[in-house]
Amino acid sequence: QFIPHASDFAQSSLETIFAIMPRIALGSLAAYLVSQLHDVWAFAFWKRIFSKPHQLWIRNNLSTMVSQLIDSIIFCTVALLGLYEMNVWFQILLTTYILKLIVAALDTPFVYIARKIYFKYYKDKDKTAVI
Repeated sequence: QFIPHASDFAQSSLETIFAIMPRIALGSLAAYLVSQLHDVWAFAFWKRIFSKPHQLWIRNNLSTMVSQLIDSIIFCTVALLGLYEMNVWFQILLTTYILKLIVAALDTPFVYIARKIYFKYYKDKDKTAVI
């Protein structure tokens, strides 16, 4: 067993951080798995409704907005619930979700760029592909 030196000032901080690591890892993996499965399903669902090529941004953002909410709720619940007061837990949930929404909105041009590159280099592919 590791015994820290008497002058080690960081040991208690490290113990605090590493004590919650299993919850953080489990919450992260569970949130990723569930939210990604939902995102794939939701994108396909929205593609049936918004099927035109110029409506890619709608499909992308609608599926991502809900999936990131699912991700945030699962992660914050598994990793952080009970460690903080409910108002602090809710603030963490809300702020992380808002940041994810901002990133989702900012990634939209890159989705269009990726689709353009895909069709440029794979002209023989069916243009009704999932994207």
